[in-house]
Formats: sequence, C-alpha cells, structure tokens
Amino acid sequence: MKNKDVCAVILAAGSSTRMGTAKQLLQLDGKCMLEHVIRNVVAQSFEKVMIVIGHKADDIMERISIPSSHCSWIINHKYHLGQSTSFLTAMENIDSTFRSAMFFLGDQPFLKAETIKTVFEEGYKKEKRMTSPFVIRPFYENQPGHPVFWGNVKALDLSTLSGDKGGKGLLSSVKKHCLHIDDPNILFDIDTLADYQKALMKKQ
Repeated sequence: MKNKDVCAVILAAGSSTRMGTAKQLLQLDGKCMLEHVIRNVVAQSFEKVMIVIGHKADDIMERISIPSSHCSWIINHKYHLGQSTSFLTAMENIDSTFRSAMFFLGDQPFLKAETIKTVFEEGYKKEKRMTSPFVIRPFYENQPGHPVFWGNVKALDLSTLSGDKGGKGLLSSVKKHCLHIDDPNILFDIDTLADYQKALMKKQ
C-alpha cells in the first residue's frame, strides 16, 4: 500500500560540470544511472515520486522511461543557478496532501532498500508526533549522507535558500535528528570520472 503522507523527490537537474557529460545518462548495467535511482525509489511505498530535472531535460525524458504512474518529471528551468533552485522547485510542486518529503540524489544509484526503508520509517514515526519542521539525516561513520527526510515541509521558511547548497541553508532553522546507518552508499555520489569508474567496478 502506498503512503499518502510522504512523497519522494529525486534531485537530478545539475549540469554535471565535474563529470564533463550528463551523468544522469551514464550507463550502469545497461541502464542510465538516473533510471537506477528512480527504480530504487519507486520500489518503496511512496504515493508520489517527483524527479526534478533541468540540464539535458529533453534527452533524459526521451531516454528514460518512468516505470510507474506514481512518478512525474518536474522541470527546473533555473537549474544553472544552483541546487537550491531544484529544492525550491520540488517544494513548490509538493501537493498540500503530503506532510513530508524524502529527498534523494540522482547520482546515488547504490542505496540499499533497507537504508531507504529505515530513514523513511524513522521520519514517519516522528511526523506523527511533531507539527514543526524537522529533518532526519542518515550518517555513516559520522559523515552525513542521503536520502534526507524533511518532515512537515509546508511549515518550512524557504526564504533562506540560495545558491548551490540545496537544502543545507534550511538545516540551521529546523530540528535535526541523526540516524546512524550501516550503508556507505549514502555517501557515494557519482560526481567525477573517477567516481564513475568505481561505480562500474561495483556493478561487476
């Protein structure tokens, strides 16, 4: 059964300047990297999954088929101004029926299903007890990673968002809960060619 309180957001609008090519479309095991991320998220119990894209949006939509009617493409036309614009674009498109949102990165295709479930369940429990905004942030060996659960998102003050820091500008204004996870993949973003080579090795 799909959860009607929490939606999922995949941030994948960036121009991949460190990679030198659109990393959303890099091939891993016969599929585009972003498609792996989408399928991992869709496999969970989200009522809605929004995929925020910008750079090469037409190519991405042409080459990646959305595997579920619960998914939708969201276009961020200001992606060149930084990740905060993708975060804002997502927030503006979250239906009022959803109290919370879980944010994923489009360059993290190796998250374990158990990791996603653990972060989700911890956030969902807190959502039932709290009315103010909060964040569940997973940590591996004392380093913060993704996905991040944002609770009670409609009560967030989004005026502090700017630049390429995504939701980081909001973290100082909400209650944060650290969740220790035994999954190093929460830290593994595929940003560079070296990262991509590691990803190819992981898929072997």
